[in-house]
Amino acid sequence: MMEDKRKEEIKSKADRINDLNEKIDFYKKKLEDTMDMLEFLDTFECHAISLTGYSEDEGYRECVPMPLRDNDIIEVENLIEEKLRNRINEYDDEIIKAYQELDELLK
Repeated sequence: MMEDKRKEEIKSKADRINDLNEKIDFYKKKLEDTMDMLEFLDTFECHAISLTGYSEDEGYRECVPMPLRDNDIIEVENLIEEKLRNRINEYDDEIIKAYQELDELLK
């Protein structure tokens, strides 16, 4: 009886460790992809953006071009860079939390 309970605890702990490792791998991949996008933006010269979305009048539309000029380009690039940096911070935070929980489980 006590042995069964201990086995169940160990199995539960092992399952949680596997889940955390998967979470870490997932966020590491997202982090890598986002950093690649940020790096790409450093060399990319933006002249237009494309919008995709839905409106009640026209329904779903894909790749609606929106030309940019002068300050628009700088503002859009800065906004995108800020959003990517925020994502990087979020992914880092998730990875750190998962490692901290792993550390607690392995003590």
